[in-house]
Amino acid sequence: MPQYPGTPDVPSQWSPTGRRPRTAARLVAVLGVLAAPAVILGLWAGGLVGWWVAAALAVVALGGGAALAGGTILHGAGSVGPAPDTGTFVPGARVLVVGGGYVGFVAARALQARLGRSGDGRHRGRRSGARDRASTPVGSITVVDPQPHMTYQPFLPEAAGGSIAPRHLTVSLRRVLDRSDVVTGSVVAIDDARRRAVVSLPDGLSKEIPYDVLVVAPGAVARELPVPGLAECALTFRTVGDAAALRDHVLSRLDAAASVVPTTAAEAARRARLLTFVVIGGGFAGVEALGELEDLARRAGRQVGVDRDEMRWVLVEASRRIMPEVTEPTAARVHGRLARRGIEVRVGAGLVSAENGVVRLADGTQVPTDTVVVAAGTRPHPLLERTDLPLERTGKVRCTAMLQVVGRPHVFAAGDGAAVPDLARGALLADEDPKVLTTPTAQHAVRQARVLAGNVVAHLGGRPLQPYQHASAGVVAGLGRRRGVAEIRGVRLMGWPAYALHRAYHLWAMPTAERKARIVLDWVAAAVLGRDPVATGAVAPSPRRGDADPVAPVAPVAPAAAAAPAEAVPAPAAEPAVPSATVGRTVVDPTLIDGPTLREPHPTLPTAVRTGGPTAGRAPATGDQPALTWLSPGRHDFR
Repeated sequence: MPQYPGTPDVPSQWSPTGRRPRTAARLVAVLGVLAAPAVILGLWAGGLVGWWVAAALAVVALGGGAALAGGTILHGAGSVGPAPDTGTFVPGARVLVVGGGYVGFVAARALQARLGRSGDGRHRGRRSGARDRASTPVGSITVVDPQPHMTYQPFLPEAAGGSIAPRHLTVSLRRVLDRSDVVTGSVVAIDDARRRAVVSLPDGLSKEIPYDVLVVAPGAVARELPVPGLAECALTFRTVGDAAALRDHVLSRLDAAASVVPTTAAEAARRARLLTFVVIGGGFAGVEALGELEDLARRAGRQVGVDRDEMRWVLVEASRRIMPEVTEPTAARVHGRLARRGIEVRVGAGLVSAENGVVRLADGTQVPTDTVVVAAGTRPHPLLERTDLPLERTGKVRCTAMLQVVGRPHVFAAGDGAAVPDLARGALLADEDPKVLTTPTAQHAVRQARVLAGNVVAHLGGRPLQPYQHASAGVVAGLGRRRGVAEIRGVRLMGWPAYALHRAYHLWAMPTAERKARIVLDWVAAAVLGRDPVATGAVAPSPRRGDADPVAPVAPVAPAAAAAPAEAVPAPAAEPAVPSATVGRTVVDPTLIDGPTLREPHPTLPTAVRTGGPTAGRAPATGDQPALTWLSPGRHDFR
């Protein structure tokens, strides 16, 4: 059995960073249960309660005592002190998990179970039947991720649609991985030759973390399309924050459109622009997001006065069909269902540009819109390019069927960033450069994480590793409220049965029972009370004309003068030079402004108001102040 460097041996004790024993609480509970019969007997003897009430209380007390005793015995910790060290101490290996996504989270959670009760970097397990858990030399586990939580991404469309609260899709890493070291930071480089990882911390500092065994699971990032103007106007759909921002943005467009009365052609065009939504990408992510958002907007539009026929939803896919994850007949049925809902599905249409609020396609179609959502697939995490690990042509880490990196038996990888041979589709166990790889789906990530954790333990214990092999049972997807699609071993389902199957599967895959319960409660509340159409994070759109006033450049000022607040002070026409009183202030040239904005008084107001005659002494109107602050209370001489 290989030995790895560990910290010095110390007497078995409860780690201050792990779970503390509940001996005091249990002792109080036991004394309370023992004292309960005496109290009940005294109440009955004093005539305060009847005999039947006393008997009921006695039964409850005895039942509680039996449950407490049984739980204590099953827990195995006793009720008078810390857990005894019944296992043989084995110096443990340092395991570093890069990435706190689904793979990293599940793998770290499974490895953490091998740590026993001591969370101080040593394994002191107890015998569980015939298995000696102390023979597993897992010493310490460190998880590094930029976010302190794990996000279950298959439920992101429902979070964007308002069926699930966004925070309920996340699981706190520190709460669940309570016997692991969780570092909130970004791994910027991995030097496997020295077995070091460089981590950038949130405060700007960096440090190196050594390891003996490395688990690479950074996941994937959104694919960046080289389309002019797309990066400036598009909304991504990859994180919980993206889902919440997308929901608020869609609802804010409905509110803005409801405030526009189409009395002129320009106002009608503006209202149509606000109610046009374009989704780029016809895969599972794009179709699910479109289905949930369209259902949310249709129901929310009834409350704000927007008819569903006014909304325009466009799905753009560059390939010849949508949903490449399913068979072509199933994709054709989904295409027809979306078309019957009034959604424009444009397949084989390449995206040319998205500049100036207009999406232009390769076939010449122009779609004016205020909402562009990009869900056009993912690519491996850029971190993998800053490592000395072998990479596949697409940028993924080359792995064997045992989830070990090729040529690096101490490095394991899984998930979206790992090129794992798919044995169920014809890849060979000995293939080091397979042509058939597992697809980056949640179905494979769930199972790869569990196999990876077992193989890490087997590698440390000197036991044979198990290959990963899973034949996909099918795929499920949601298309909105009570709408879904499923393809299970050749059987196609549509409508509410597929929707129920979609929810049931992903609810099963969601980690922790507490999060499962919260999601179920969200579903019940949404079904009974409806989806909440309030956009708490939305910002009202600013006026497009004059939103950015042109300013004249000014000379740099001394630090003392720079501390003064900036004001918009027009330069006098008789003095071409900037007066000393305006040095360091933003100077606005009135001749360059082509019309009124919220930062300038309207020209139809009295001259005294615009020139500051009666309003002398008040602060001038600037962009730093709320609009219309130049109005005086009680003034009504508008004309």
